[in-house]
Amino acid sequence: MADTGLQISNVDHSYEDKQVLHNVNFDVPDGKVVALLGPSGCGKSTILRAIAGLITPDRGRISLQGRDLTKVQVRNRKLGMVFQNFALFSHMTVAENVAYGLAHLPRQERRERVSRLLELVRLTAFANRFPPSLSGGQQQRVAVARALATDPSALLMDEPFGALDRALRSELQAELVRMQDDVGITTVMVTHDQEEAQAVAGQLVVMNEGRVEQVGSPEEIYDHPASLFVNGFIGHANQQHATVTGAGRLRTADGSEIAMNRTLNYLPGAEVIVTSRPEDLSLSLTEQPGAIAARFDRAVVMGRFLTIDAKLPDGTAIKAQVLRDGGPRPGKGDAIWLIPDTSRLHVFPGNNQIN
Repeated sequence: MADTGLQISNVDHSYEDKQVLHNVNFDVPDGKVVALLGPSGCGKSTILRAIAGLITPDRGRISLQGRDLTKVQVRNRKLGMVFQNFALFSHMTVAENVAYGLAHLPRQERRERVSRLLELVRLTAFANRFPPSLSGGQQQRVAVARALATDPSALLMDEPFGALDRALRSELQAELVRMQDDVGITTVMVTHDQEEAQAVAGQLVVMNEGRVEQVGSPEEIYDHPASLFVNGFIGHANQQHATVTGAGRLRTADGSEIAMNRTLNYLPGAEVIVTSRPEDLSLSLTEQPGAIAARFDRAVVMGRFLTIDAKLPDGTAIKAQVLRDGGPRPGKGDAIWLIPDTSRLHVFPGNNQIN
């Protein structure tokens, strides 16, 4: 293991009698952004607290640039932190907030660093303003500048955009990417928003019930999910129970036959769950070989695309996303057929429960 970046190795942690982290392992490459992603209660904030030094894990090691931080006090870890509530001092100006923690520097050097950081977050003109007079997005940028002021070895961000509206979140995500390109600081961000994680981070750590389900780039995790949970959590995934009938063949619960373009690692008769992304289904108004029979419910226009909601014969909902072609659309309850791109289907053991 290289002595660069941040390494989380074999970390366990419990609160009272409940174990909340189970053998957590992942690396954050030096100068890169990694997002911890998962539902509420999955353990991602606990990991961030362990990295920050706010808790000491029961077992395992946390190291930064080769230095073991596991039992180092918070103030000696050289970390910058940005939280959802900003935690700015309302009685201090923007410049004073950014300078907080720099009292040990000579006055001129302190002024130069604050000036440089305000320029980085595009708030030079607001240096003498007070936080209550700023927008939420501006306050968040002040918080980022303050976190960077002490020249930390790594930056920790806990749901940094969670309190902002969607349009502002998108704007600040782009700002964070720009700043990261300029600064290149090792960053760990906690979020439950999969779109935010994919927009900001080069690597995702997907967590569930205190365990790491998968680590990889957004593309790897979306295209090659390691589990049914990951498949359903990152993007939408239609799910159907099916039985393996041959080396590359499936029969769904409603009797539809699916011929895969590859050999499956399951014995004939095995119960599986087959999943499809909405964009990997095409629509037909007439029966087609290998198509999934469904009943049309509704269609929603999303720019150039049409999002189709339908139901399988057993009542299971299924969703497709197709290009709007201006052709005839089915009516509610009409029979339709959804043709899967079999190269994009995923198959998981049937002992997983459909969410």
